[in-house]
Amino acid sequence: MEEQWLLKAKFTAFNLTALVFVLVLYIQGWLDRVLTGPIAVATAVIATTFLIGLVMSAYRVWKIGGELDRAKSGGGRMSTVESERALEIRMFSRISHLQHIANALGMLGLIGTAWGFSLFAANITPDMVGNASSAGAMVTTLASGLGVAIYATMLGGALCLWTTCNLQLLRGATASLCALIMDQAHARRRVSPTMSPSNEGVSFAAQQAAAYNALSGEATP
Repeated sequence: MEEQWLLKAKFTAFNLTALVFVLVLYIQGWLDRVLTGPIAVATAVIATTFLIGLVMSAYRVWKIGGELDRAKSGGGRMSTVESERALEIRMFSRISHLQHIANALGMLGLIGTAWGFSLFAANITPDMVGNASSAGAMVTTLASGLGVAIYATMLGGALCLWTTCNLQLLRGATASLCALIMDQAHARRRVSPTMSPSNEGVSFAAQQAAAYNALSGEATP
């Protein structure tokens, strides 16, 4: 069980540390700007996407941890491996959706940036530019739009990095699981009577001798 609990401990420690850091930022009031105003909509969308990825990451950690323990005890579901490349593709395809979520978080941050600039551009009229008395309102609109753009980019980038760290942890565990299954498959082939290296060598030598004798017989007048 040490492999399973080690993987779970790494995942839990990293995510709890990150959550404590976010809680400290919230208590200090540094997250108020992303929770109020127009940016709150972008925050809700980005945070929801991140939470979906976090739940999926936790599920895959528990599944891969259990498969690691079963494979280590020789009771895994895959007793034979016909193609190592096929096994690798099949195992890593289970966590590929997390890469898509990480990419989506980065793209949502960029969309939030464009949205912030659009808020500024949509509220600026030619009359406001040419009127000195509306300079204050224009600056306020500019600050609001730039705030949405900057905070959306920062939020999307930070949560993308968080999801990528979880993904890297799962990639390492998946690579260990693939290597363990391949090693066990090769070990079974070595100890199997029909696949042992000695039998394969004898069979190959016998085939070569038979082919040589046949050719020699044909060449004899």
